[in-house]
Amino acid sequence: MNKKFKYTTYLAGAIEAISTNDMKGWRIEVTEKLTSPDLLIYDPVVQESFKVGKPSGEQVKYISGLKQGGHWDKFKDEMQKIWWGTITPQADLIDLFKQMQLNASINGNTAEEMVNWGDYEAVARANFIIVEHKKNIKTIGTIYEVMLAFLLRIPIYLILPDHPKTECNSSLLYGVIISGGEVFYTANECCKFIKEKYNLTEPSKAEEKKIEDKPKE
Repeated sequence: MNKKFKYTTYLAGAIEAISTNDMKGWRIEVTEKLTSPDLLIYDPVVQESFKVGKPSGEQVKYISGLKQGGHWDKFKDEMQKIWWGTITPQADLIDLFKQMQLNASINGNTAEEMVNWGDYEAVARANFIIVEHKKNIKTIGTIYEVMLAFLLRIPIYLILPDHPKTECNSSLLYGVIISGGEVFYTANECCKFIKEKYNLTEPSKAEEKKIEDKPKE
């Protein structure tokens, strides 16, 4: 039977028109610091390669080429893979998002199912999302994800690595507050808070527990 995780999170932040380090660096750090048998981490940079068949950086260039070449039907198909995964949205989208959230509540989340999710479903099934937002990096996809979390009352934990919250966009900051989230200035500070708030089991302790629970021969 596939393992069901106690918690799930989504790592939201810019992917398009940024450096590889800005795209991957903070996500790698957060994933390493929050690795726990309790937590399923959805990193869209990693998961995108399963959905589209190429790394995120290459996919960004490919989609840009489709736009430049005027291949709009193919552009739509590629974007749909990213946002919707294996789902073809037909119903009212708000109802669909609520159903995704309900499915997670009833059936749980597994790593095996995660490869089929689009980014929307990954957010809707999350218990909280982690967002990195740099002052001078423009991103629209991240705002989609923040808005969905806001609508579904999913806590938003915002990392502002290069500016104080007094300079943060007011609507973004309001969304974080209403969601029950928090603002941090480093990934380390954010991860420490999450580990304590959700009482995440350390990987080493999980292995020790397995040994303790193993039947004696």
